Amino acid sequence: MPCDALNPLEVLLQLQQCGSLAQAASRLHRTPSALSKIIRSLESEVGHALVEHAARPLRLTDTGRVYAEVARETQRNLREAQDQIAEQSGRISGRLRITASVLLGHAVLAAYVVQFRRQHPEVEIDVELSDIDLDPIRHSFDLAVRHEQGTAAGLIGRPLGSNRVHLVGSPTYFERHGRPQSPAALERHICLAFRCAPLDARWRFHRGDEAHVIVPRGPVMANSDEFLLASVRAGDGLLPCFDWLVGSELHAGALQTCLEDWRFESDAYGAAELWAVYPQGQRGRRKLTLFLDGLVDHLAHCRAGR
Repeated sequence: MPCDALNPLEVLLQLQQCGSLAQAASRLHRTPSALSKIIRSLESEVGHALVEHAARPLRLTDTGRVYAEVARETQRNLREAQDQIAEQSGRISGRLRITASVLLGHAVLAAYVVQFRRQHPEVEIDVELSDIDLDPIRHSFDLAVRHEQGTAAGLIGRPLGSNRVHLVGSPTYFERHGRPQSPAALERHICLAFRCAPLDARWRFHRGDEAHVIVPRGPVMANSDEFLLASVRAGDGLLPCFDWLVGSELHAGALQTCLEDWRFESDAYGAAELWAVYPQGQRGRRKLTLFLDGLVDHLAHCRAGR
């Protein structure tokens, strides 16, 4: 067998995760026909169908799911053994598989991974960005960085610090339109709308016993904060933004906040804290602990604009 041959069980796991032969082939840097041959060969060896080949998206048969679960557990045990061997020799090495939202990945993780690998060059980082909360156990991730805890059986949650949302605009916007003094005044302002179906995108403001709900209506709406920030920077409207996303611009005065005496909430923006969620088997792993400790500091610097 050539040294770069794929493990058939790894192919099976990728098919289960992707639901698509083409997408699994792309992840594994092979052609769909090559993966199809591997699965057919494995099915012939087992004597049972492992994949419902006619289904769209592809899904595993009951036998296939049994094999996939064994493969996932074996994969996890091998990674843990490799980590333990490296730690016993005083090395920080191996692979960290991480999932996070697209925004967190671009705004925070990309720069932090560069910093982390400068300190620990033997660690490989494998990141999958998705605005769907992927199950770390089912999808074989060592770590998920989330906008809310949402832990399930077999998972541990660790808070990473504030996920506070500020309502921001540019100095130009406030010069032209004034600064809203209450949530009710937002009805007369340009409120750019971030949409994240199927979550409720309404803005909720709380102060003591007072509460206001705003339906943002503006000339631009999108399912990407980064996209909408271009309009905010140009002075074309107001937008709720995470403190870690715009900390540097707030510090420099390029963006300014309003309604700071009100607490902002929206289902589309998640909870008030960011969370690291990881399988129980990762507890105490030196590599993961170092990564999370550094990430907490990095996020604090982002919020402070440093």
